[in-house]
Amino acid sequence: MIHLNYDTLNDLADVLEDDFPAIIESFITSSSKILDSIPPSLINDDLNSFAIKVHSLKGSCRNIGAEYLADLCMADEAHVKEKQVDKIDPSLKETRKEFEIVKKALLDYLSSK
Repeated sequence: MIHLNYDTLNDLADVLEDDFPAIIESFITSSSKILDSIPPSLINDDLNSFAIKVHSLKGSCRNIGAEYLADLCMADEAHVKEKQVDKIDPSLKETRKEFEIVKKALLDYLSSK
């Protein structure tokens, strides 16, 4: 399980240079907001909204190298497509836990730069 792919993160830091910290901070803020908005979509049976939000989060995670977090999102997205919503934890406990691990790793990475 890869929490954070540092090769991807280093490449991103090299490309973005001075903009890199702002991008990471934006990822943390927007991902937190998306995570907060996903459970109501699922609880209210708005599967289209749920799928869009989890897909967006998955893409953001892949872009910064948060591999396992992206995989969790991909699994939930697949459950919706396969009409297996009962396999999704409405509280997103594992996804939130992984997000906190990634968030800490990203903040540690920024502070080491």
